[in-house]
Amino acid sequence: MLPEINLTDSASLPEGGLKSFPTPNEGSAVLLTRQQGQVHAFAAHCPHYGAPLEKGRVMGGKLICPWHHACFKLDSGHLCEPPALDDLPTFAVREANGRIWVQLPENPPASTEKPDATPTAEVGGEPLPAPAKAPADARTFVIIGGGAAGQFAAQTLRRDGFEGRLVMASADEAAPYDRTKLSKAYLAGKAKPAALPLREPDFYKVQRIELLTDTRATSLDLSKQEIHFENHPPLRYDQLLLALGGTPNTLPKLPGYDLPGVHTLRTQADAAAILEATKEAKQVVVIGSSFIGMEAASSLISETRQVTVIAQEKVPFERVLGLEIGQMFRRLHEEKGVQFEIEAEVTALLGEGGHVSGVQLKSGKTLPAEAVVLGVGVRPATEFLKNIFDLGKDGSVPVDAQLRAAENVYAAGDIARFPLAPGGAPTRIEHWRLAQQHGHTAARNMLGRQEAFTAAPFFWTQQFGKSLRYAGHAEQWEEIIYHGEVAQQDFLAFYVQAGRVAAVAGMGRDTAMIYITELLGKNKMPDPASISPETDWATLAENAE
Repeated sequence: MLPEINLTDSASLPEGGLKSFPTPNEGSAVLLTRQQGQVHAFAAHCPHYGAPLEKGRVMGGKLICPWHHACFKLDSGHLCEPPALDDLPTFAVREANGRIWVQLPENPPASTEKPDATPTAEVGGEPLPAPAKAPADARTFVIIGGGAAGQFAAQTLRRDGFEGRLVMASADEAAPYDRTKLSKAYLAGKAKPAALPLREPDFYKVQRIELLTDTRATSLDLSKQEIHFENHPPLRYDQLLLALGGTPNTLPKLPGYDLPGVHTLRTQADAAAILEATKEAKQVVVIGSSFIGMEAASSLISETRQVTVIAQEKVPFERVLGLEIGQMFRRLHEEKGVQFEIEAEVTALLGEGGHVSGVQLKSGKTLPAEAVVLGVGVRPATEFLKNIFDLGKDGSVPVDAQLRAAENVYAAGDIARFPLAPGGAPTRIEHWRLAQQHGHTAARNMLGRQEAFTAAPFFWTQQFGKSLRYAGHAEQWEEIIYHGEVAQQDFLAFYVQAGRVAAVAGMGRDTAMIYITELLGKNKMPDPASISPETDWATLAENAE
């Protein structure tokens, strides 16, 4: 029997309490919560980026991370929502004589306290054994794409019991990695290459996932159920998931767009090239005030390096977040030394000695540039599918509520145009967490579950240490209702569309955003006229369960 630790007295943990306690094991802590009189014990930090889970919330039988809303089942620690990839470690706990006792091994399994750690736990607890002969399930499932949707789909298939052949083919040269770090911690020098992979190298071997990197799909035969590649024999599939991701725009109509020193930022190789190109650079220009462009600017600015953002809009994110929030982000960047050319149009990229040297604007102004980063959006990487599916104008693949694109074929992530709940409007969204959720739903439907995708979209951005969280989706809105002070990065912003709150953005309001995201996902947000700075989001969310 494992040794017990007398962690605390019962009075320290009231009903609904969520509190972390240190243990005698160096560097470890245990999270306790009392729900309906029962005490539960977990590792104290989220397996994703190490968020302190005592700042999270318990709702509907699940523990929700305060930062990026990973969810874990209260009774088991089982992962039920990304962006975490693993279960939350749990510990046996009992209450006796006014004290709370927890059973801990000598080296208790931890989640993580290090944001740059690579997840190492095996999915579903014990890894699936490598069979000595062919498995009883003779089916072959193929996943095209090694990004957020593809990786999460692969582990979901194994976790949910698929024992057949599982192939994941990725055009990227690297095994699946955390793309969200590229424009943030990686470009800022706070995360090293070893911190990028989503899994340790032997994970795919242990889970019997045939990972094919640098393998680009070129055609699809729906009648033969066969996918073809540039540099690999065709694969016949029983179920296929298309999780191709996006291709960054490159402004090919601009003179000089292909000069050395002009960079896109999508892959690990792209980020590594930018780091090398800017190592000694004094002048860097970012074209585009997208989230990628602005995150790159915040990561690349330094005491010895000037960064200038060229924006078509008056303020960043105006079309996504509105004028006031855009102004706040622009001020934040300017306070840190980033310069802006607003409502500007680039007419040419100039070169000298075979390398980019400047950016010419329509106004006649020329900006010196030793490196240029393009942050002008992405398009779905679906060119080879244009004769297979009725692609949208943006290249998206239309799918139904189960993410089905055709018989035995599913699409997920950046390429999927899916019916967004609650109204069902066809929508394409480029969010990391949503792509993972798509991968989870598609995988389960490949196994015959027939589950509709109904989750509320959620994303985050971090710039200069300030995090904005956004739940829901509003491409247009009639008004924005603000609670708090946008200029102080302490607010909630409610985007009202067709008389309902379609999306909410928040800074400094992590707890409220947990409740609001739950309400959006259940289509239980209150009417815009009824919300106020005094709205009790916790009670509303609890009543919606």
